[in-house]
Amino acid sequence: MPIKLILPTRMRKIDKACLFIASILYSLYSFAEDNLPIECQTVPNKQIDICTLSTQSEHYPVNDLILYKREDGRFFVYLETIKGDVAGSWFWGFSNQGKYAVMSFAEEGHPHFVFYDTEQFLQSEQRPKPISVVSDYFLGQLMELRDDGTAIFGWTGGLQNSNQDSQCLEYENVDAALLEDECFVSVNIFADEHKSIN
Repeated sequence: MPIKLILPTRMRKIDKACLFIASILYSLYSFAEDNLPIECQTVPNKQIDICTLSTQSEHYPVNDLILYKREDGRFFVYLETIKGDVAGSWFWGFSNQGKYAVMSFAEEGHPHFVFYDTEQFLQSEQRPKPISVVSDYFLGQLMELRDDGTAIFGWTGGLQNSNQDSQCLEYENVDAALLEDECFVSVNIFADEHKSIN
């Protein structure tokens, strides 16, 4: 007759906790083995990071994106997995003083940017409702976001698009190679003309 080992309740909880920690460590080890680095960005003025791990799909550029929170450089706390479907996704980062957090999604190379209140983004187990979505075909890349809602975007038409030359800003916070053919425009993320209707 087999012997059945009955652990005290406290022991079972400790055992479960150890198994959970071991599974996380194994997952992180597996990520490292597969050359899938975790990238972290610190919330300005806080000791909190948002860390992401992107798993590449065989149907490039679609990917799964896993988000973690880390406080004081300690443990990774799982936030969410964004399953790839028809769009690539990535965590862009934060506004200059950390008021807003930004996610980006792109189908066929044309991104849209989803803005969240950072405090809500950090506290929620699921992504909170966005405060703004900017979806404009010609706004190709987000260069900078300020806490007042002002964003500097690269205009995909570049300087060759004569209709947009009058809007091009002098913007020095980029690589010199980009300055040769990139037009930069200032957009308020709350302005109706750039907000997505979705």
